[in-house]
Amino acid sequence: YKIPNSWCWAKGNMLFAPMQSCSPKGNVFKYIDIDTIDNKNNSIKSVKVVPTKEAPSRASRFTKRDDTLFSMVRPYLRNIAIVNEDDCIASTGFYVCRTNGCLDDKYCFYMMLSSYVVDGLNAFMKGDNSPSINKGHVESFVYPLPPMNEQKRIVIEVEKYFRVLDKIKESLTA
Repeated sequence: YKIPNSWCWAKGNMLFAPMQSCSPKGNVFKYIDIDTIDNKNNSIKSVKVVPTKEAPSRASRFTKRDDTLFSMVRPYLRNIAIVNEDDCIASTGFYVCRTNGCLDDKYCFYMMLSSYVVDGLNAFMKGDNSPSINKGHVESFVYPLPPMNEQKRIVIEVEKYFRVLDKIKESLTA
């Protein structure tokens, strides 16, 4: 794809901070797994509170508020959402996109939600029962990187259009 002169192409391992592993602590912990994601609204329905002694083995991805979770299992389903609270642990089925300073958090979310990224990463899918990609695919994929001020402008425009669509949707159900 042709991009503006002020943009560049960058691999995921240059854009995202390395993922961190962690173990649940205390009596209970906040857990985000695939069925926690509302893929129609691309949001977290509600974080699960799980007793630590019942922690699934997949509960080991450290997350922070404003990280983008990208499901590596059946990525075409777009189980993608922004983490909206601190101290959660996500399933290893997610790639945790935490910006390393060169991406605006919201731009990162919209970029990962884009057809360019979803379709591009789908091309790496393997498996029959649970077709998946792996972290290496996300990290080696090439993403469009505009300057930070352009990222912020893009986010403003995208959210403006979403507000218009929400108003249209409301008027149709009224």
